[in-house]
Amino acid sequence: MKLFSLLALGAFINSIGTGLTAFGVATFVYTTFGNASAIALTQLAAFAPIVLLSPVAGVLADRLDRRLVMMAGDGGSVIGLAVVWFAVTQPNPNLGLILAGLVLSSVFAAFTEPALRASVNDLVGEKDYVRTSGMLQFAASAKYLFSPLLAGLLLRYSNLGILLLIDMSTCLVTVVCSLAVRKAYGAASHASSEEGFLSQLRSGLRSLTASRPVVVAVVLMTVLTFSLGFLQTLLKPVLLPIASVEQVGIAETITAVGMFAGAGMVALVGKGAPHRLLAMGIAGVGVAMVCLALVPNRWWIAGCGFVVFASLSLCNAGGDVVVRTSIDNKHQGRAWGAIGFLSQLGFIMAYVVAGPLADGVFEPLLRPGGSLSGSIGTLIGTGAGRGTALLIATLGVGTLLLAIAPLTVRMADAPKEPPASNDGE
Repeated sequence: MKLFSLLALGAFINSIGTGLTAFGVATFVYTTFGNASAIALTQLAAFAPIVLLSPVAGVLADRLDRRLVMMAGDGGSVIGLAVVWFAVTQPNPNLGLILAGLVLSSVFAAFTEPALRASVNDLVGEKDYVRTSGMLQFAASAKYLFSPLLAGLLLRYSNLGILLLIDMSTCLVTVVCSLAVRKAYGAASHASSEEGFLSQLRSGLRSLTASRPVVVAVVLMTVLTFSLGFLQTLLKPVLLPIASVEQVGIAETITAVGMFAGAGMVALVGKGAPHRLLAMGIAGVGVAMVCLALVPNRWWIAGCGFVVFASLSLCNAGGDVVVRTSIDNKHQGRAWGAIGFLSQLGFIMAYVVAGPLADGVFEPLLRPGGSLSGSIGTLIGTGAGRGTALLIATLGVGTLLLAIAPLTVRMADAPKEPPASNDGE
């Protein structure tokens, strides 16, 4: 557990650096290029490679030493950050060069997550799986909870270049942590060198479909990221009609604290049947999303958002335990790579459809004189943002109905090999 704690500490520090860059780059491109499209492009450049490369990264986490993969990923991402640093420090910053640096950094960073998650099975026993899940969520929440406040403070007295240098230094800290663990644990790989790369890539998907509880967990995780993607996209349109920009920032910070608090709660509890954790977490997300729409008050909305993110920690912990207890250790890397790819597709789908669905369908329903203004409008209000709130509540109802799914499946299988394949290389 001590060795994994060192990896988790490195991930926590790196997460803060990543958040500093995300906040700083978004602010920089908006003030420099003056449009929201530039921000969208930077988010896509930083997010898409991680999703698309997850299956490949998972296979490498099984073929190679996992700590070595993490060192290469964190160290290589510094190169991309250096490109971004060069671009933003020029007299005439070039958006294309900024995007290229973000893509390069993201390509390397994509290889760290599956290796980190797979390292749990190397370094801790099954009784600590829930606790380690909480620790990983705690580390991931740092970029949402601490980084925005820290970046805003630093930008008062410095510039984006300084934030990027800090981020680079945090990457090097994680390299040192991974190196220390590798020296203590020793080099290790979990896949036969005779098994081809493409065969391992396919076996990552087969390892998921071989276990019904894993299939259920992955489907639920994908649906949850879809709902979370809607909430992330639509929270500002719900808040801005009733709150100032500063108040929106405070409300979003309160919401992010839910992720931090939920991860801490899971880490402290350290136990719980996975199907119960999933069911309770999904129910909490659904109820909170429904309640969010009921009262057009910024603090009420922030409180509901807090509950959503706290409940997600239970879902993540339950899903983690299902995967770790149902899939053999030597297939953990490729399994997490495939899971990352499939589950994160929920975000991409949400980002594509959330805006048009809110603006073109739900907002007109609750405008003054809209078709639902005399019915649902009397309960949750009418006007700007209320239709978007109704969309979030609708998704909340659908999410709540899913809470029964984990209770209908025995969410734990003995670790097993994926079905044999006749595929040749």
